[in-house]
Amino acid sequence: MPAGKTLLVLLAPWISQVAAFAHVHSQPRTRSVAKSAAGDCDSPTSRRDLLKAASLTALAFPNAALALAQITAPSQEQLKLYDLPRNALQDAAFAQGMASGMGSYERAAFPTKQRLFERMFAKLQDTAEPTIVEIGIGSFPNAPYYTPRLKGRGGLDIIGVDPNDRMENYARDNAAKAGLGATSSLRVVHGVSEALPLASKSCDAVVCSLTLCSVVDPARSVAEIKRVLRPGGQFVFWEHVLSETDPSFAEEQVRATPMQIKRADGCHLDRRTGDIIRKAGFRSCDLEYLELKGFGFLNPTVCGIATA
Repeated sequence: MPAGKTLLVLLAPWISQVAAFAHVHSQPRTRSVAKSAAGDCDSPTSRRDLLKAASLTALAFPNAALALAQITAPSQEQLKLYDLPRNALQDAAFAQGMASGMGSYERAAFPTKQRLFERMFAKLQDTAEPTIVEIGIGSFPNAPYYTPRLKGRGGLDIIGVDPNDRMENYARDNAAKAGLGATSSLRVVHGVSEALPLASKSCDAVVCSLTLCSVVDPARSVAEIKRVLRPGGQFVFWEHVLSETDPSFAEEQVRATPMQIKRADGCHLDRRTGDIIRKAGFRSCDLEYLELKGFGFLNPTVCGIATA
């Protein structure tokens, strides 16, 4: 089968649900409380109100004392530029698809991802309750990588940021399955990577997995990540990018990108995300390219850790 068609086969079980696939979530639980307080969450102003309410109501688990980092409200101007209108039907379909259709991919990615998270937590071993932000948390497929950190150590303050509100329930379910509820706090808030709802130098680590392909402005997103990291904080990334070793496949990626944008929640197949991260001014950047066989346009992958 041509490599370019593999992704469509991978997504076939749920792509027919709607003409465009987005991120995974049914009606959010805690955010429904925030909506009742904030009113119509489709306007930029009420989105800011929603963020404020979410900081109080979206504590996922009982240990609220661990919610260390404050949720802030980006400016209305930033929200107008980057928090674009969304289709609830498409969001629901994409959320369900990502939650149920990426298992084989995540299993293939597991060995390398596990090493990345082990390195991240090794550097956080002296931080009692680190604040870790998952940008584009989606269904939280990374939840299992957090569990080993909890053995014999303090809890975690986890903040998930996602523009697709339908992802939240899936993220919470996966967090619970991974055993993160007893000693950790999980807050899932509506937000975009270009205008993170977090104060500068407030986070110990930021994780970004298959997200920078879909954001409006990847360079600004990486700059925002650098802004919210404390000195020495880590940016853990895992992104599919444009091929640099196979010109014919790169041409396929470029040709397929317009349709991919429409069908996959803005996903671009032709971005050079590794170059963007290298040029962002991090103190160090440990980056590698790899390929997961059998996953078509979800290749090649750039992954690593950049240190602020």
